[in-house]
Amino acid sequence: MKVRIKRVDQSLPLPQYETSGAVAFDFVVREDTVMPVKGFGRIPSNVIIEIPKGYMVWVTDRSSTLKKTGLLISEGIIDQDYCGDSDEILLQFYNPTDAAVVVKRGDRIAQGIFLPVGLGEWEEVASMVHASRGGFGSTDSAPVASIPQQTIPSGQRGKFIVIDGIDGSGKGTQTDLLIKRLRGVGRTVAKADFPQYGNRSAGLVENYLNGKYGADVNPYIASFFYMLDRYDASFAMRESLTQGQVVVSNRYVSANMGHQGAKFKDAQKRQGYFSWLDQYEYGVFGIPRPDITLVLHVPARVAQGLVAQKVAREYTSKSHDLFEADLAHLEAAEQTYLSICKQFENFKLIECAPDGRILPIEKIHELIWEQVINII
Repeated sequence: MKVRIKRVDQSLPLPQYETSGAVAFDFVVREDTVMPVKGFGRIPSNVIIEIPKGYMVWVTDRSSTLKKTGLLISEGIIDQDYCGDSDEILLQFYNPTDAAVVVKRGDRIAQGIFLPVGLGEWEEVASMVHASRGGFGSTDSAPVASIPQQTIPSGQRGKFIVIDGIDGSGKGTQTDLLIKRLRGVGRTVAKADFPQYGNRSAGLVENYLNGKYGADVNPYIASFFYMLDRYDASFAMRESLTQGQVVVSNRYVSANMGHQGAKFKDAQKRQGYFSWLDQYEYGVFGIPRPDITLVLHVPARVAQGLVAQKVAREYTSKSHDLFEADLAHLEAAEQTYLSICKQFENFKLIECAPDGRILPIEKIHELIWEQVINII
């Protein structure tokens, strides 16, 4: 059968059936993608497929994927109506290993199968005519009188929520609103705020943002300034999580990904930086990994104007620090944050200005709350 298909990157080949008897075609990875330690990520497949009527595409891994990469795929279904001009198929994987895994551009790690499907037309009835036979796994099982109620074990780890975004996106305001809401529903909340301005651990960061080391600091070197500050705070954060509290952080590792990652013009080098950052932050320094990172998206030009309205900051006497004054950098960071949200499953984008105008603070908070209630 003929199938309409669009490639995002024309330099990569179409999906291929490797042998004359193959029933599944191989997806081709569009760009280098970092799969975080014990985390989910989405890998772009480079194609948009208009699935013929009466069919679906079943996405699964190749037999060699687990052996070569250690990655586990989230098998799934591509519906017939998922074929808009920007509906690139994303392959979702989980990395259960203790090291970040980089999937390279051009790799073949998943495959798709066209399967015929039927659509049901519901006819609601009061009762079924057949006798009940039990639930899943009951075929060879004896009847069970009752099922014990599940309980949450004491000392269960709390939840870790990060709010991030470019400068001027309203992170501080939304962090405080979220903490107030969580406490209002009975949760014990600990707040983290990065960098920890005024603390010795943030001294290098303050010098950096005030331009002491120049305007063009290597992103790997700059990242260490922030790493040390997060490491200093990680002990109190881990204790709060151990006690079952919710930790809400204004900025975190994601801030380095957005701002320092924006310095890389080459996508492959940026992915390499993400992998290095993940290994050092969560592997070497062993800081807690967030359950969810909420990225506030405000266009860079709008955000830069909002920065000028901020009250004086203790780490600088200027109206704009090194990053805030550089519109080109803010625009690059904005695009990097958007890319990260597409790539990593636990990064959620909050559109704060969908038509170019900032939404009311309360509306943005509700968008954040819709994401938070899914994990607490």
